Amino acid sequence: MSLLQFDDYEIDIEQRRLTERGQPLRLGGRAFDILSTLVSRAGEVISKEELISLVWPTTTVEEGSLRVHLVSLRKTLGDRAKHYIETIPGRGYVFAGRVRPLARSEEVREPDTAVAIDLMSALPRIPRKLVGRDEFIASTLELLKTARLLTIAGPGGIGKTSVAVVCAHALSASRRIVFVDLAAVSEGEKLLPRLASQLGLDTFGEDILPGILAELSKTQTLLLFDSCERIVDAAANTAEALLRASPTTQVLATSREALRASMERVRQLSPLGYPIDGRASPNPREYPGVELFLSLAALAGDSIDLTERYNLELAADIVRRLDGIPLAIELAAARSFDMDLATLHRSVADPISVLRRGRRTAPPRQHTLRATIEWSYSTLSDNERELLQRLSVFAGTFSPEAAMAVAGSDEHAEDFHEAFDGLFLKSLLVVTQQGGTFRLLGATRDYAREKLAQAEFATSCHYSHAVYCLDRTRIAELEWPTTDPAKWRLLNSDLVHDLRAALLWAFRDGGNEELGIQLTAASDTIWVQFGLIAEQLDIAERALRLFERRGVADTALEMKLRMSYGSALYHTKSIERNADVIAEYYKVLGIAVAEKSSTKLIRAIVGITAIQTSNGDYQGAIDLVNSFDGEFDTIAPQARSRLLNHNYHYVGDFNRAMKHARVALGTQCNSIGSQPNSGSSFDPRITTLCTVVKTHWIQGRYSAARTALNETLEETIARDHAISTCLFLAASACPTALGLSDADLGARLLDILREVSTKNSLLRWREWGSGYESVLAALRTQDRSLFERAMSRVKGAPFENSIVMAGRLADDATLQRIDPLRSWCGSETLRLRGELAMPRSPEQGRDLLMAGYDLAVSQAGTTFELRCATSILWHSPSDRRESARSRLYKVLDTVEYDESVEDVAAAKALL
Repeated sequence: MSLLQFDDYEIDIEQRRLTERGQPLRLGGRAFDILSTLVSRAGEVISKEELISLVWPTTTVEEGSLRVHLVSLRKTLGDRAKHYIETIPGRGYVFAGRVRPLARSEEVREPDTAVAIDLMSALPRIPRKLVGRDEFIASTLELLKTARLLTIAGPGGIGKTSVAVVCAHALSASRRIVFVDLAAVSEGEKLLPRLASQLGLDTFGEDILPGILAELSKTQTLLLFDSCERIVDAAANTAEALLRASPTTQVLATSREALRASMERVRQLSPLGYPIDGRASPNPREYPGVELFLSLAALAGDSIDLTERYNLELAADIVRRLDGIPLAIELAAARSFDMDLATLHRSVADPISVLRRGRRTAPPRQHTLRATIEWSYSTLSDNERELLQRLSVFAGTFSPEAAMAVAGSDEHAEDFHEAFDGLFLKSLLVVTQQGGTFRLLGATRDYAREKLAQAEFATSCHYSHAVYCLDRTRIAELEWPTTDPAKWRLLNSDLVHDLRAALLWAFRDGGNEELGIQLTAASDTIWVQFGLIAEQLDIAERALRLFERRGVADTALEMKLRMSYGSALYHTKSIERNADVIAEYYKVLGIAVAEKSSTKLIRAIVGITAIQTSNGDYQGAIDLVNSFDGEFDTIAPQARSRLLNHNYHYVGDFNRAMKHARVALGTQCNSIGSQPNSGSSFDPRITTLCTVVKTHWIQGRYSAARTALNETLEETIARDHAISTCLFLAASACPTALGLSDADLGARLLDILREVSTKNSLLRWREWGSGYESVLAALRTQDRSLFERAMSRVKGAPFENSIVMAGRLADDATLQRIDPLRSWCGSETLRLRGELAMPRSPEQGRDLLMAGYDLAVSQAGTTFELRCATSILWHSPSDRRESARSRLYKVLDTVEYDESVEDVAAAKALL
């Protein structure tokens, strides 16, 4: 059988894949061959000679090579490895675990989308039980019953993260756990975007705290802020702000120093215990530090007799010299695979005693850790040292392929793999939760970066890293339209931090501006999909200004930069910046026309018409789309119909709008990912359904309007695209619900609009929602001044919707801001002006009412016909009353008779 299972692990020999609970684990090729051989012959002792011949059939290798790969295998499997792979002295190795064959149908598949989303905030993998920390963990959990902010403090390498993760796992059944790794965050202002990303939020604006608080309010949440020491002030301020505003939130932090924040409880994590004198101790194994060393040494080497008294004394003395610091102990124990204990003891002792005489300002235990890292570094081969330095360029996790990309152009693949495996075996690389990626621990990375800064290859390394990021972003952009969004984010979750680091290097003195500009142009999709559009705006603006200053003619690059900047500006800023946005889009349009780039041309038109529609220039949008109908018909006829549907609706040509809606909905426009943009545009299907829902109401199909509203709302929420959700709620659902006289539904929809726009920092849509809230507040109190203040800065579609909602609250001057012949609600504004004119000039009032009615008839706006006919009858003198009644009866026959709609009920009551 090629598919086998032991405990939570599955090994697929045919596909050469090892998984744990469905998560892939990375194994080197030789280590995988060793495991597959042992597992497939479980219970059978295989001699070292036979194992070597099976794993290296065409190569002669020493026994040491076998031991090296066994160490790699045991490290990957963690604590349980010693129970799986047993050494039989003088004979060989045996796999002692219980193995059962699996049929392909039983195979545990990779996690589905929901699990993938959860993995973005998943806790790190702790491969073995922590030694000597039970009491500390228990007392910490007890404190967390009452403490809202608890910091586990201690020097680097003391095990703060491991202890915090174990505590978080213990609490995960009772609350949501969100792990926020701050080791890759170099600037305090990046903390909130990092937290928002871990919460799964899209943050399109600059003020993202309200959205974070809204998300945290949903459930009890423990935020685990790991490695706060790099941005300790920002971590303290953020924790205080979150805890003040969110009673459902706790913060567990790890830091080399206390945060000094209000409400903070601090627990100092001490080193593991060790005997002061190993020779005088009756049983050194009783000390946690010695126990940890011995357990790790057992994984690393088979040849050390750990029961012999002399070896126990040496182990105890090594731990004593390392001050009981777990990371230092692990680094030392990892060398047991190529050193006997006496050699290891001598090797560790001298460098530490020398290096402890170093910086007097550092705490003693920091001396020890740095000394241990220095010692470990000194024992590396030249290739391993250089690779370690180069790997420090990564901000967080990295794959072996990414590591190879920065390893240097003259590095042979075999040399790279040997150096990479060597760093892993010596515990200088650790495997991440996802199993296929690695990272450097913070203290190791800091040390390696110091070395890199002094290396002659530093510039070329940073350049290679930036080129790697450029390649990754381009691949991510290509894959986004055809990949499940949650899976896509998971696959690219580590790229954001590296992208920041690459841009920081590229734009600084000695960097590479040209490469930075290319990175910015290529990274549009990354910023949008991780909800970092406010950050994108700053980066795009800087890159665009540098591009303009350089004066290089690269139209393709310029179009990308301007589209990125214009889109970010549109979504993060108020409508007051519309002129700046449309200017960028028109520049793109000009280049696209000259270059005959239909895709960019259409995307520019989509951006321009979005602003035109927002400003109320509906006819301008229609004219622009029609002037490029050839380009649309060639590559995106559905996009043309979608844009025309939207704007014909807004000029009041409802029948033509519905005709284009049918064309748009009849084509494959079912996903935002199918569009030639980064996801920062609107979902094409939802955009079309916006006008369909509203037109059903305007044309008197009230049941159809309710059904379409509810179905589209459900579909919109399921698509989980914040921009499109806000568009539907603001431009269609809220006005339609109120038009159907369903005030409760309207209020609920407005709550959703407020929540989504706040949560995702969508300022433009928050302004729409605030305007509607002011209208409803003015209606409740009949406060005309409140309404006029709310309308003073609003125009276009938000203004027109508000006018229809407000009814008679608007004065004549406000109503005259709408050109009746160029608006979907022109007949309603004429009716309202007629109502206002009746007291002072009945004849003028009746003329306005009749003009409104005639306009509604010409537009096929049946609900507005009904309103106008009702007002005409109400204000008709006796000699015109009969014809007015006949008119109203006629209109009532053309709308759905639904007395829950106030317009229908009012007409019936009047008749």
